[in-house]
Amino acid sequence: MTQSLLNSFSPDSPLMFGLYGAVFAFVVALAAFYMVASIRRAKKLGLSAEKIKKVISSSLSFSILPAIGIALGIITLAGSLGVAFPSIRLSVIGSLQYETQMADGAATALAGSLQRLMSRGMTAKDLVTISTVMTVSIMSGPILVLVFYRRLQPKFGTLMGKNAGVGKNSVNLGELIFQVCFIGLVLGYLAMSITSVATGAGYVDSYFNFIAVIVAMLMMYICDLLITKLKWQWLDSFATPVSMLIAMATVAVISYFATKNGWPLASVEAAASAMLV
Repeated sequence: MTQSLLNSFSPDSPLMFGLYGAVFAFVVALAAFYMVASIRRAKKLGLSAEKIKKVISSSLSFSILPAIGIALGIITLAGSLGVAFPSIRLSVIGSLQYETQMADGAATALAGSLQRLMSRGMTAKDLVTISTVMTVSIMSGPILVLVFYRRLQPKFGTLMGKNAGVGKNSVNLGELIFQVCFIGLVLGYLAMSITSVATGAGYVDSYFNFIAVIVAMLMMYICDLLITKLKWQWLDSFATPVSMLIAMATVAVISYFATKNGWPLASVEAAASAMLV
């Protein structure tokens, strides 16, 4: 009986939505608590009501596009992990790039690929395994900050004030370290997309990750030009989600025409193979 319940488990079960409701209520309550506390503190410091309203409205406007990116992440993962669990993950901590990468890696270990896992159906054990991989891995960042931030922050502050080189060739060490880490992150995603192309040669959807990375990079470059050349400083906070949205839209359009015209898709073949088994 227990095995039957495990095999019939649905990621969209009432239990999962109940957990999501509890997490959602906690997050909203926590945000409301700190907003009220911040407003009271601002009034004690003598800030006018107009300034407080301006800060709240600007914070709200700068949260809209990132929220759209999070919503798209939930939609992306909903097909394999249901709606509730991705909503819990992305409502608290996480990002679209990280969540999809971890979910795909765990699903590959379980069933050979995420498409095969979706074809044979998600079990409770599968969801627990994937959620554990996704959650435990991302917890390392907050734990490191909690334990080592006070010790490392003064050292990082000192590092940010130092430069390497002389004259025009001088480079701030803190900015250099950040740029190197960021470039390494981009190269990591680029390497993953190239691996997908190599392992799925001949299938259109094997190119999706690579196309998304290239389009996102081009859009970030265009946004950077608009910010630096045309002084569109307001675009600075929106550049990343805008680039993500356009990259995902590009892949969605290609996927639509691929499905409509019968182009070779590895996901379709995996689903067919699972049905035969």
